[in-house]
Amino acid sequence: MLAYEYQADGVLRLVERPDPVADEGELVVEVAACGICGTDLKIARGEHRLYPPGTVRVPGHEAVGIVTQNRSGQERFTPGTRVAIAPNIACTRCRPCRRGLGNLCENYTSVGLTFDGGFAERVRIPAAGVAAGNVLVVPDGLDLATAALTEPIAAVVRGLRPLQVGPEDTLLVCGAGPIGLIALLVAKHRGVGRVIVSQTSAPRRELAAHLGADVTLDPRAGDLAEQVRDHTDGAGADAIVVATPVGEVFADALRAAAKGGRVNFFAGLPSGRGVVGLDANLVHYGELVVTGSTANTNADNREALDLLAAVPEVFAPLLTGSYPIEQAGAAFEAAKAGENLKVLLTGPAAS
Repeated sequence: MLAYEYQADGVLRLVERPDPVADEGELVVEVAACGICGTDLKIARGEHRLYPPGTVRVPGHEAVGIVTQNRSGQERFTPGTRVAIAPNIACTRCRPCRRGLGNLCENYTSVGLTFDGGFAERVRIPAAGVAAGNVLVVPDGLDLATAALTEPIAAVVRGLRPLQVGPEDTLLVCGAGPIGLIALLVAKHRGVGRVIVSQTSAPRRELAAHLGADVTLDPRAGDLAEQVRDHTDGAGADAIVVATPVGEVFADALRAAAKGGRVNFFAGLPSGRGVVGLDANLVHYGELVVTGSTANTNADNREALDLLAAVPEVFAPLLTGSYPIEQAGAAFEAAKAGENLKVLLTGPAAS
């Protein structure tokens, strides 16, 4: 089979590999599509901690496809079943896992991060992942390309949950990349009263407005907090998602929050640059709730897949590029260029 492999010299190359074979408890899935995200671009730059020098592995963790081998003992995974893969396999034994925080598992494994992933024609799902519920049956009527958005939507669903946004709230989304725009779409679909999107790129601001943002702001046009207050009768935003890895935006988010506001630090900062100056008094006197979110659980992925199945037309505009695996290099270049939202690498099950 063809695979886009990260090789020991730190370069991704298209190679021929043996087809995977399912062992006891495992599945093999023929890939229909696998999304390229910021994590994959970080891997391609040789900057991901789980891809140290000398690593040979196939990335890709936003994969969907069709079961071709089933040794799981579960009849629902008969060959031909369409599935989406929740990539993070929790150990179920460590302290976070016992508390229902499988995304924070101390011993996790992950499709495309710790073992071979979806940038290949076929991917093997280990028994632990099958048993834990990491393979989700795609509902009838939902096309597999759209289902490839399951994992990034799951991450956003998790990030929005503690913010508890509702029809009386104003949500500020900092950053109009794929994650920020997914946050916009999920929030509008769920009836959030008003969504403000802050983004430096004019085309992305226009896109955010097209997708339903009530207000778009350029944070370079003036102080972000002041701009937000100008659009909220001086109150500030009730909830804020920081979806851009820019240190000063984290501090700006606290200043832009309303009294009693909730702030989610969704984005991570580059290694060594995670220490930023925050005004603790804003949290104290404003009774702000500040939280973070990372990765997602199987339950988050199920919720995301159900949302996609209910309103696929809401999220389909995020899919702006699709390349067969034979053109994997071009797909990564398109994803790096920044003009696309979600680029898919497609496999044989796409046809």
